Amino acid sequence: MYRFGGVEVDPRAREVRRAGQPEHLEPQAFDLLVHLIERRDEVVAKHDLLDGVWGHRFVSEAALTTRIKEIRRAVGDAGATQHTIRNVRGRGYRFVARLDDPAPMPGPTSRLVGRVEELSEIVRRMAAAPVVTLVGPGGVGKSTLARAALQALAPDGSGHVVELAPLASEDQVLPALARSLDIAFDPDRPQPALASIARLDGVLLIDNCEHVVDAVGDAVARITASPGVRVRVLATSQLRLGVSGEHVIGLAPLGPDEAVALFDARASAAQRAWRLPAVGTERVAALLDQIDRLPLTIEMAAARLATMTFDDLEAAVGETGRLVQLTHRTPTRRHRTIGSLVEWSADLLPEEERRAFVEFSVFAGSVTAADATRVIGDRTGSIDALADRSLLAVDVAGDAARYRMLDTVKGVARRWLAADPACDAVHHRHAAAFTDAALEVDRALRSPDELAGRRRLDAIVAEVRQAHGWAREHAPELADRLSAALHLTSYGRLWGEPATWSRSLLDVAGDPVTAPYPGAHLLVAGAAANRSELGAARVHADRVLATTSEPRLTGIAHEILSDVAMYSGRLDDCERHAEQLLSIGDELGDEHLRVVALVNQSLLRTFGGSPDAGLRHLAGAETDDMPPSSLAWLAYARGEALADLAERDGAVAAFEEAIEIAGSVGNPFVVSVALSALAAEHARHGASADAYSVYADCFRGYLRHGNLVHSVITLRNLVGLLHADGDLRGAVVIGVATSNDGVRATHGTDSIAITAAMEEIESAVWPDRFAAWVAEARALDLDGAVRRALAIVETHRADR
Repeated sequence: MYRFGGVEVDPRAREVRRAGQPEHLEPQAFDLLVHLIERRDEVVAKHDLLDGVWGHRFVSEAALTTRIKEIRRAVGDAGATQHTIRNVRGRGYRFVARLDDPAPMPGPTSRLVGRVEELSEIVRRMAAAPVVTLVGPGGVGKSTLARAALQALAPDGSGHVVELAPLASEDQVLPALARSLDIAFDPDRPQPALASIARLDGVLLIDNCEHVVDAVGDAVARITASPGVRVRVLATSQLRLGVSGEHVIGLAPLGPDEAVALFDARASAAQRAWRLPAVGTERVAALLDQIDRLPLTIEMAAARLATMTFDDLEAAVGETGRLVQLTHRTPTRRHRTIGSLVEWSADLLPEEERRAFVEFSVFAGSVTAADATRVIGDRTGSIDALADRSLLAVDVAGDAARYRMLDTVKGVARRWLAADPACDAVHHRHAAAFTDAALEVDRALRSPDELAGRRRLDAIVAEVRQAHGWAREHAPELADRLSAALHLTSYGRLWGEPATWSRSLLDVAGDPVTAPYPGAHLLVAGAAANRSELGAARVHADRVLATTSEPRLTGIAHEILSDVAMYSGRLDDCERHAEQLLSIGDELGDEHLRVVALVNQSLLRTFGGSPDAGLRHLAGAETDDMPPSSLAWLAYARGEALADLAERDGAVAAFEEAIEIAGSVGNPFVVSVALSALAAEHARHGASADAYSVYADCFRGYLRHGNLVHSVITLRNLVGLLHADGDLRGAVVIGVATSNDGVRATHGTDSIAITAAMEEIESAVWPDRFAAWVAEARALDLDGAVRRALAIVETHRADR
């Protein structure tokens, strides 16, 4: 609870009270208030507030201002007095009210028994250390304690959690981190993604690191060494990460009293007639000593009271050969104790439940009962029985219960699966089921239920990753089908990981250019286009057209080729591919393909000097039953035509509409395009302050999401604004950097304008100075140019 000036802010209840009376705050305004309170020792930049509260969605500064006014109304502040939130001109906002008392640490979660001292130590260490690692054997409760600590450190839910248990190899660590945090990742250039992670606010919990600890340690070391690092890392592992500045907290088994308390709670849930006094605390404590007082073994043993008496359980635990007993207590002994208890517990299962236990181990992460049924058949009763015996963990926080196996349990089940003759068949069913699920996601993304499709993919991404990995090795045609299903979420959402899988599939086939896998070629082509590698994009998209006649795949190939042709200034080719795309979209009834074709054709007319024709072309779009991203594309194209007609208000409104719609469904591709156009429109009409603000949003988005193909256009548009504002050095550095080797050539009016600006500046300054600026620009790659541009526009914003 935070208290100041008669105001109470309760993060857990999400309530604000003034003079004892509740004050209404919209959810984002409440999150903003808590964010400012938690960072009360500093001025928080506006872009940090936008990132911290709204995340990947684009929100204008006007929306931020509105939320600040709402907070001030609720707490009795005013813009004139600013006794609670102060606006520091040109920098951001600061919470300045004096807290009456420090906020108490939230108590342990309902699942956490004991661990009060350990919880306090984690919170204390996190305040001073960049990295804190909870270390202990499997089953000791590291994850449960870490999540309780995250709740204490970020009671507003602003912490970041990345679960690594589903990963199969160390090379998946960085892609998984980036995907979980909605940050673009290029395996050939990982540092930009690591730098973006470093700039996140708050605490990043990386859970279950032991099987990929070297890769995690390397990633965390690079994150914490990044300039301007803000994120703090809390990790759980059976081994320390071994990074500089790491504080290690060893987690021991529960104390005797805590262990008995946990057993009593779980036994009461398993057996209605359970009464601890009837058995005796000493007998229970002695039994728990034999299974090392680990929370997992305690829960599994207590769960057995649903089908046996305590006497039976006591005899089974003590029976030689059932549970491994050694004379010393080491992590090895604990691991063997858990494994023995898992095997013993699973051995007692009826055949149907035992089969479900073995086959459930095929899943990488947590799944719903419906998803489990797709793979292991209709065994809902068996799944619930496994959960009752603590062989499955259950999360009921979302819309549907999700089930998962802890690693220590999965290790036993997977050994049994590997020895089962049906092993390959189970893996094939898994890969096929999640290929079908990915196709369902793709259909949802092309419908009004687009946001539901995005959320569905977020929920199954671990299974999709595993399915593609298994299929690449055992069923490449199935892997290719899965690649094709992931095109829209990969190309349109700037998620590069599936393209990496697809490149691996092409490499396995021998020649990656001629490999007979059109789905993989589509993803590689889309990723190349987003990286501005337009030649490679054309090669792979053309290969699709040469290897398949399936309309869905050829339509996607024409979509990529139409975009690439427009980026390259090959307008006739763009029109030709757009016509093919429109025809295929009509044939399939695919509104996404139809809208992409209409938008590209409209832009061709607008950029060709006929904006009226561009607007008329858009009139043919029927917006009923259209995915939100398609509506955003139409708004963007309308804005470009209105801008060319010098209708500034209409153009700005259209661009902002596109940004709002695309942001609402998490589509950074469309957001980046519309932001770039909005910045150029502000600059065109002399609204420099607005232009620099939007350019800053553009470049931060490019660095986070990796949409470098549109960053080239934005960088070139910025040159004119810098030149007009007298920033000659900035104009030369950015202008020359966008003509470096590997960056696509300018064409049309862009080329003429930049050439003219460079010639004018060169004639106006000393030759040595101009040459130094050019040399500075030549040292920048495209990513470096974006970072330099962001620094330049931030400087100009601060000056206004």
